[in-house]
Amino acid sequence: MKEHLLDSCFVAIDLETTGFDVNRAEVIDIGAVRVEGGIITESFSTLVDPGFFISDRIKELTGITNAMIVGSPKIEEVLPELMDFIGDSILVGHNIKQDVKFIDKYTRIYMKERFRRPTVCTLELTRKLLPSMPKHSLKDVADYFGISYTRLHRALADATVTAHVFIELLNLLWSNYGIGDYFSINRLAKTGRI
Repeated sequence: MKEHLLDSCFVAIDLETTGFDVNRAEVIDIGAVRVEGGIITESFSTLVDPGFFISDRIKELTGITNAMIVGSPKIEEVLPELMDFIGDSILVGHNIKQDVKFIDKYTRIYMKERFRRPTVCTLELTRKLLPSMPKHSLKDVADYFGISYTRLHRALADATVTAHVFIELLNLLWSNYGIGDYFSINRLAKTGRI
């Protein structure tokens, strides 16, 4: 049954960072939404003080200014709350591998453990299911499915859009491939190929 595709709870997540190099960059914005039965039931959002000034390029991309992060918590303060929110859930993200690299960096430093959760990448899934699309950015995929958004490149907004994109991709899997009861979100994440 189609409903079984959405039986599992998942958390869609997005991080905004000061750059792409996980060894040099820091997180400045975290957004996550929990989805149960195809409905967003809870959200987590916070700005994070990276410990240095945000570059003009990142300010332009995200809209996050240095003034906005004054008084924001450091990542070591936010990390326990984020881990509680994620729990044992499957993580869904657009280019999730990059987000996981940052989370893993912080759990190694502050919790002395590796971050290991099953993940599903909507970017990879979109490339496989919609190969004729010229671009597979979150904006392009949201536009393709008619998912509305007010702003991208803010973590909570991107996580919310990603959750809706993933639900549309699950519907596409169902309608195009007839994937039924045996193909749950858990199984999709455990394959490690998406």
